[in-house]
Amino acid sequence: MTPCDRALERFLELTNTSLEAHVSDRAVTLHCLSAHAPEFFEAHHLGPKLDAALEGLAALPSTFPADLPWEVVMARLDAHYFRALYGLENPPLPSADVRAAVAKVTEQSVLAGWLLAELAGALGVEFEIPDPSALTGMERTYWRTHQILLWTSYLRDPLETEGADVALNELARSLPLRLACGEIDPAAEIIFCLQAGGRVVEPEFLERLVAHQQADGRFTESDSDDAREQAHCTAVCLIALAGRRSGEAGAAERLAQQ
Repeated sequence: MTPCDRALERFLELTNTSLEAHVSDRAVTLHCLSAHAPEFFEAHHLGPKLDAALEGLAALPSTFPADLPWEVVMARLDAHYFRALYGLENPPLPSADVRAAVAKVTEQSVLAGWLLAELAGALGVEFEIPDPSALTGMERTYWRTHQILLWTSYLRDPLETEGADVALNELARSLPLRLACGEIDPAAEIIFCLQAGGRVVEPEFLERLVAHQQADGRFTESDSDDAREQAHCTAVCLIALAGRRSGEAGAAERLAQQ
């Protein structure tokens, strides 16, 4: 099995739970694979798994009590966002409760508050979006990668937004540092965003990513046993590696047709 195949197998095992973050991450990751790595997606017959994951999102609650942790707020907004992308029905969002939940998260993290506000805004909840432009370091990397994810409906659509080149240039400059610091979660997100933007990612960077894979196929960047963190890190590394494989397959096919 290739590192990419092993990552997929482990990711599906890690997210085969009822944890809301896992239900959400499973659907998001399969959606990204279908758009960003279609050859890999088809070769592994992931269509039925994506369909099942989208149905699984419908089981997540649409309530937003004041004490809801940010990752659960995100999972529930993700559920609405991704079902909407596929034209699936959603119950109405309680706008006032969503705004209150996002405001509370923003007090703790401008980055998380910004992303939640963007997701909710795309779903019709009116917001004053927090401004993350002063973020630095790894948080700034996450802001830039998630700008690209939002601009492309999570890698589904072409990256044609004004300002995309500025974001991609910034991400390209930060990739070596993220890898040098062992921050493979944001590094993997940088890689698949660069791929989505048509940028060349040097094989060295992908191999440095692969070097962090554990024997059971998962990717982690710390000793944390946090179940959501491990699944997310494995997911983003999987998307980056699958994007490379699909790109190589597409290039080989084009050469064969010449």
